[in-house]
Amino acid sequence: MDCPLCGKEMKEGVISGGFKWVEDGRDAWEGIPLSTGLLGRAPKSFYCPDCRQIVLPVPENAGFMGAVQQKIDTASEKIGTVQRRWEAQRSQTKEQKKKKEFGSKDPWEL
Repeated sequence: MDCPLCGKEMKEGVISGGFKWVEDGRDAWEGIPLSTGLLGRAPKSFYCPDCRQIVLPVPENAGFMGAVQQKIDTASEKIGTVQRRWEAQRSQTKEQKKKKEFGSKDPWEL
């Protein structure tokens, strides 16, 4: 890869550790993880010895916590769908029971 600043060839390597890029003023949980996979595999990066700059492409996988959050969100959606169906069925059952009880009462007791 060529350096975006000086145009010279960059050296390929990795940045080890579970780092995140976090925008100024934001909480660390909102950062972009710079490692991928379950154990935080270090992503490839490129270093320019002349400019002393590192270029680090952001990995597509959001890392372990991102994967966990995605699974939690999916499960929450499924739970919400099942809950709405159950509440609709429960309301329908109550309504049917109410109609059945109403029909079996003596009309003079109403």
